[in-house]
Amino acid sequence: MRILITGATGYIGNRLANKLLMQGEEINILVRDIRSFYLPVGKNIRVFNGDITHPESIAAAIKGCEQVYHCAAIAKLALSDRKPFMDINVTGTKNILLASLHANVQKLVFTSSAGVWGPSLTIPFTEKDSRIEPFESDYDLSKFLAENMVKEFVNKGLNAVIVNPGRVYGPGPATYSNAVNRMIRYILNKKIVCLPKIDDYVSSYSYIGDVVNGHIMAMQKGQAGENYILGGENISYGKLLQTIRDYALTNNHVLKIPVTLLKGIAFLSRMINKNTELTPSLITRFAKHRMLNSEKAIKELGYHITPFAEGIKTTIDYLKSNGYTTPNIQTKFYYYGKDQVSTGTP
Repeated sequence: MRILITGATGYIGNRLANKLLMQGEEINILVRDIRSFYLPVGKNIRVFNGDITHPESIAAAIKGCEQVYHCAAIAKLALSDRKPFMDINVTGTKNILLASLHANVQKLVFTSSAGVWGPSLTIPFTEKDSRIEPFESDYDLSKFLAENMVKEFVNKGLNAVIVNPGRVYGPGPATYSNAVNRMIRYILNKKIVCLPKIDDYVSSYSYIGDVVNGHIMAMQKGQAGENYILGGENISYGKLLQTIRDYALTNNHVLKIPVTLLKGIAFLSRMINKNTELTPSLITRFAKHRMLNSEKAIKELGYHITPFAEGIKTTIDYLKSNGYTTPNIQTKFYYYGKDQVSTGTP
């Protein structure tokens, strides 16, 4: 079977492509940079140079494919201009959907984000819940609009499924969208660690291996037009930090910065650099619960959740063995963004 994957140089897309290659599948990938360090390699892979905003390059890459995994997206939370989010995450998705419909592909899996639901209250979100607050980022809004477009194409006859990962972590390329890993590297490398004081807020952390398997299960068993949350354990920020420090065996000093102070810093940062993601709304974003319920994916797809402690240990071992630990005593503020997914079009 020949499969098209977009975003194969990104975090999720890269791991997904390599997994499918190991299973003996024939893979087409559409990438902007054919010299990328994160380009999957295998005897059954065909690389197409192009862009999801260029329909003609999609048409060439999708020819002969029976399945499509659409993982490409611009993964930043905010830019000075909203247009790139609309062009890539929304119009780019429409181009993939149109090409899939015209090519008569058997099935498409769209990588969205749990960010479309926003913050949760006291219980984890399910696929049936509605967003309770306005959108905090252009990224989340663009994924929401793209999801609606997927469902429109399902009504036109396209067999398409949507998966919604939580905050993804685990071994894989050091891409921008690999945000939790960036946090782990920061803690591993710094003698003085500055973090927001949000210890009690709980979010869902999804292990990359589970998310990749969830994509494949969604392709095999997912129902057209349905969302499937690919979450992990719901862990407090405080427990996340302590677990990382325990397994990293670090005795660095952690400085907790109050949210109100961080918002002030973010406001000044935004005035200096309009393209910065460190904004007051971003700080507010993390001072909220983002709990997820993956029972639907577990029951309908066979989705499995790796224990958080096990996943963190594996991740730290990977980062250490691959040279991501370079000691540096310089102090800086660290923030990490979004319920990230992969990006092939940064």
